[in-house]
Amino acid sequence: GGKGKGKGGKGKGGAKAGSSAVTIEPHRHAGIFVGKTTKESSLLTKNLTPGEAVYGEKRMSVGEGDDKVEYRVWNPFRSKIAAAVLGGVDDIWICPGAKVLYLGAASGTTVSHVADIVGPTGTVYAVEFSYRSGRDLINMAKKRTNVVPIVEDARRPEKYRMLVPMVDVIFADVAQPDQTRIVAHNAHSFLRNGGHFVIS
Repeated sequence: GGKGKGKGGKGKGGAKAGSSAVTIEPHRHAGIFVGKTTKESSLLTKNLTPGEAVYGEKRMSVGEGDDKVEYRVWNPFRSKIAAAVLGGVDDIWICPGAKVLYLGAASGTTVSHVADIVGPTGTVYAVEFSYRSGRDLINMAKKRTNVVPIVEDARRPEKYRMLVPMVDVIFADVAQPDQTRIVAHNAHSFLRNGGHFVIS
């Protein structure tokens, strides 16, 4: 064993053999994929910034040269949305091209996958009140141009009304007892008619 470990660690013979050992299929939720190896299957999102991990997550590639596409493994133990998708939730409403207001963005690990899903035609407006987490969020957003980081209190949507247009989806993970009120307040300001919200 041990051959080819330096080239992505996918078994013997390095990258070529490794990339053919991975099969990638679209998940029923648009913008999410399932990667299968002989040993396991994982949820994936298509990496918006190929060649770079956000938080040390595993990456998988298929194809060669200009046709090469890189995916990032989405760990359900680190992301409530990934856990919901794995658990069979009917819809997360987050899809390619969507405008998403993400409340409680923390340091942006899940936000980075949401940014992968909405892709270059979508936008994620990521609100986080903690300065420490906000710093990581801002650094992640420097690479992912479809993420707008907002270090503000989600209880006060008037503070960021100049930055956020009407959105298709609000996702909330603010871990506050008044989370429902916070979502309602933001929905009143930013959720389009016929839009959706997801509370974790």
